[in-house]
Amino acid sequence: MSTHDESYNPHDQEPLPEGEEAAPPYTRTMSIVRWVLLGVMAGFALVMILGWLGLNPLATHSAAPVMYHCPMHPTYVSSQPGDCPICGMTLVPIDSTREAKAELASADSAMAMGKVPMAIPKAKPGQYTCPMDPEVVSDKPGKCPICGMSLELVQPTSAEVSPGSNQSTPDMGSMPMPVNTPTTSAEVSPAGNQGMADMGSMPMNMPMTSSTSPISAEPSQVPGLVTITLEPKRLQLIGIKTGFVERRPLGGKVLLTGYVTPDEARVADVHVRVSGWVKKLYVDQTGQQMNAGEPLMSLYSQDLYQAQQDLILAAQATQRAGDKSLADLRTQMLNAARQRLHLLGLSDDEIAAIEASGKPTTDLTLKSPVTGVVLQKSITEGQYVGPDQSLFTIADLRKIWVLADVYEKDLGAVKVGMPATMTTTAGGPAMSGRVGFVYPVVSADTRTAKVRLEFDNPHLALRPGMYAEVSVATSPDSTLAVPFDAVMDGGQTKYVFVVHGGVQFEPRLVTVGLSGDNWYQVLSGLKPGEEVVTSANFLIDSESRLEAAITGLGGTSTESHEGHTH
Repeated sequence: MSTHDESYNPHDQEPLPEGEEAAPPYTRTMSIVRWVLLGVMAGFALVMILGWLGLNPLATHSAAPVMYHCPMHPTYVSSQPGDCPICGMTLVPIDSTREAKAELASADSAMAMGKVPMAIPKAKPGQYTCPMDPEVVSDKPGKCPICGMSLELVQPTSAEVSPGSNQSTPDMGSMPMPVNTPTTSAEVSPAGNQGMADMGSMPMNMPMTSSTSPISAEPSQVPGLVTITLEPKRLQLIGIKTGFVERRPLGGKVLLTGYVTPDEARVADVHVRVSGWVKKLYVDQTGQQMNAGEPLMSLYSQDLYQAQQDLILAAQATQRAGDKSLADLRTQMLNAARQRLHLLGLSDDEIAAIEASGKPTTDLTLKSPVTGVVLQKSITEGQYVGPDQSLFTIADLRKIWVLADVYEKDLGAVKVGMPATMTTTAGGPAMSGRVGFVYPVVSADTRTAKVRLEFDNPHLALRPGMYAEVSVATSPDSTLAVPFDAVMDGGQTKYVFVVHGGVQFEPRLVTVGLSGDNWYQVLSGLKPGEEVVTSANFLIDSESRLEAAITGLGGTSTESHEGHTH
């Protein structure tokens, strides 16, 4: 049995009392972390509550963002640059000057409605003012701070110059100001909710003015368009140019391309009336010049020889004695023999010569019927020919034709008798002629019709087959005309915008005819002296269509106004 030196302590194996045991490792660190997280979350909650109440101390005042709007549709505002979804124009930034003008327009509207009594300052004689912004008054010349135009000197009126006159110019400030038309829903960007969000970012003091003020809701001849009125400031931004309907020579011409061909009335096709053999050719080459009556060829024909024998026998029989009935019969046989030779191509002189000589000729001489050029030779010496065969083609080229193609749209401009000028690719001076005939058929393949032009060719400079360029003068007389740029093509219809009073634009249907020198002939729809838009028509067109759409959305279309009385 062993003895232990160590003493036994019963408390060494029992747990320590509560609060006397040692803490686990990192307990203090985790406690600090918990308190830090709790403090951060409390601070974040406090900032969120203050921000919701509008008392966020961390908010900083930054510069106002640059906003953009359309010059044609100022009610369309966007926070980013780009193009206007209504008319496609490039958006421009909104500066403080424009906002000032907007505030002034808002004040004018309020004054006209009787809410704010306001008087616009009026420039006195000797002072300078802006023609676009009369509220700008200066004692010295310079530039308008709003639109940048040069200030103009105000001249005294006749009432102020005339002594003893009690009349004075009415104060502009006492005149009622026009009320700006509120913006309608049709001017909202067709982009949808994005356009509405951009409009929501507009300043509250900016007036929502329509692009046309006021709108003339008059029925229009052109479907989908209405008469509109634009403000002078808007017209200056658009850059509209106008012209007038007037009587003037169009100076038009139709350019044609054709080819030279012989005059059909001056072409002869030479045949023989009997069968036989070509014994001798007097014309042995194509292109040879011939005169009328000159021999072309000699022909030997058995049928012709026998017909001459019959003529000689009949002539000799008439010289024998006999009773009256027999003499009449012999005379009839002689006349029949003469007629047969005449039908075979012999002349009266040749027949008389055969009767006088009493001997038949073995050769028949064929002569040229016209003066001209041999265009075609189809025989050679010794060849057997018959009545069905063409021997020679002879044409008189002292007068020629030019056959040209004219497009279907230009047919109405080309008339018989119009003067024409022709040049050829071979060079030489221009030649003058006239339109001789317009063929009544249009080709289904080329959509062109043939035109025949007639020219003199005394020196035979023009040769068949040549290409020719022809200019036909179509409108030598004065006619009612409108500038070319004023006419807008709507497919099946054409229309123009007629200007009334410098600010009102009426779409009107027109019918046009010939064109030349950048002018259209007016057949119907316009009167002399009327003013029409010649530049920026598409902008006026888009404004008119926009207002027509607005009217349609509001349920007050022009058709309903025509059919009902209110």
